[in-house]
Amino acid sequence: MPMPIKFIANCLLLLAFIAVSPVSHAQSTSGTTPPDRNQPSGQSAQQPPQQMPILAVINGEQITREQIATACLDRFGEPVLESLINKQLVFNECQAQNILITEQDVNDEIRDKAASFGFTAERYMDLICTQRKLTADRYKNDFVWQELALRRLAQNEIRIDPEDLRKQMEFEFGPKVQIREIVAENRQRAEQLLAEVRSAPESFGQMAKLNSLNPNSAAVKGLLPPIAKNAVDPQMEQLVFSMQPGDISDVLEVAGQFLIIKCERIFPAVEIASSDLPAVQERMLQEMSKAKLTDAAAKLFERLQQKVQIVNVYNNPELRQQMPGVAATVDGQRILLADIAEECIARFGSPMLTAEINRMILQQELKARNLQVTQQDITEEITRAAEADGYTRQDGVDVEGWIAYMTGDDPSRTDSLVADTVWPTCALKKLVASSVQITDEDLRKGFEANYGERVEVLAIVFRDQRLAQRTWQMAAANPTEEYFGQLANQYSIDPASQSNFGQIPPIQRHGGKPELEEEAFSLKTGEISQVIQDGEHFVIMLCTGRTTPVVTNMDDVREHLVKHIHDQKTFVAMAQRGKQLYEDAQIDNFLEGTSQPGIRERQASREAGTIQR
Repeated sequence: MPMPIKFIANCLLLLAFIAVSPVSHAQSTSGTTPPDRNQPSGQSAQQPPQQMPILAVINGEQITREQIATACLDRFGEPVLESLINKQLVFNECQAQNILITEQDVNDEIRDKAASFGFTAERYMDLICTQRKLTADRYKNDFVWQELALRRLAQNEIRIDPEDLRKQMEFEFGPKVQIREIVAENRQRAEQLLAEVRSAPESFGQMAKLNSLNPNSAAVKGLLPPIAKNAVDPQMEQLVFSMQPGDISDVLEVAGQFLIIKCERIFPAVEIASSDLPAVQERMLQEMSKAKLTDAAAKLFERLQQKVQIVNVYNNPELRQQMPGVAATVDGQRILLADIAEECIARFGSPMLTAEINRMILQQELKARNLQVTQQDITEEITRAAEADGYTRQDGVDVEGWIAYMTGDDPSRTDSLVADTVWPTCALKKLVASSVQITDEDLRKGFEANYGERVEVLAIVFRDQRLAQRTWQMAAANPTEEYFGQLANQYSIDPASQSNFGQIPPIQRHGGKPELEEEAFSLKTGEISQVIQDGEHFVIMLCTGRTTPVVTNMDDVREHLVKHIHDQKTFVAMAQRGKQLYEDAQIDNFLEGTSQPGIRERQASREAGTIQR
């Protein structure tokens, strides 16, 4: 099972300094040989050229190909082996059924894919290969050949039922209902809340904000994006589509949660011109066929595996001793461990090398400062991360549960989790520990940001300033919440504010958008802001009120606030220190073909230039 992409909470602040997330295994099917020869990876008649034994040199220290191969095998060996076995199975079955995927077939498929995006085949290949860091041959063989082969083999199983097409049409173009929700922990509490909102229906949004257990919808007073047919639990769908605007439901139990629903508005079905219907249905059939191909491929692999004898040597220590250098056999055909290692490097070598470079830079700095990461540091960081991610129980922090989640319930990945995520975090914390100080100003801003008053607004986000100005004029001529919400639904490019008719979470102070915050806090209820530039976007807001702070005395939350601010400042310092260490290092990356001079070399160059002048 691939590792989940989620890393330790807040570690995103470390930017690119900590190991890059691996490419999804589902996107990496194997193969390196010409498609017109219909030959899978590991079966090429030509031997690969001599590989570079040294992949990088960092401040004079080497990282070898063997190190990266070992690291990649530890993390990705099993899924890569599985994909190579599956490709061998597909190749063998294509031969058995006399199915030939020619180079012309592959090129035609690429041309069709490119045309669907409005690109030429050359432009499409350039974009794909640049984005995924692939060669053209690798993309053709690893992706296109495999997809075509699977489609040919599974074509009789990919059937779209007319009822499936009808449901998809209804999902995309049918009526939709927008609701507000209140989620309660039990039926008794839900019934109490239901009685309150039925006695004062206009308070539903405020009650959702104060009481709903769903923090995402509570932040926008319970409002959810419009619900389409065939998109939610059937019981909930039946209820939602039976309601009229203003209706409040009885308590509904769904998946162990107790919901109260208020219907806000109904969107009628979208009419499709008869001339456009064939093209729409053809697009849907292609999309649904592609989705069904995944299921069909899984069933195909299962059948093919039953037809042949597969011996997984890689996962069997005894067999690995008996068959050194062999990873698996498929009906006697060997897949070599060296092939798996090289395939791992081809797929994951670049991010893995980046991680190893970063690790070596940290190790060098720790050694220079006579510091080291201890097992206690590792344990404390895992506990902190588990707690931050909400893994708690009555007797304390659920460390085991957090590790199980992070490793995909695969204990063998625990060492990789520690090496790739926990250790770099601990190392950077060691390096910045003495530099993190909390001032009275930090406490004041932290208290205002976390516990202070917030401004409730409706917002519309634009890419174009002229459209923002025209929309502002329309809103100013009719400054009501209902009309502003309609404008947001029509013009906002932000999916959340567009689908929620302008509603966004309340704006806090010191949230990282000073211009927006200053404007929001200057508004009175009912006032419309000026057009504010936010990066590449433009925003207008309608103030709908202010929140009432629950905590007014900083001393009541000082301990929690100090810890929170210390964590935040620590991670910012870690990101800055990591970036600086990387920029100061002398790095020769032979795998990527890049080189950067270290700080000493740059200083020497500047001094030499000064002397020469």
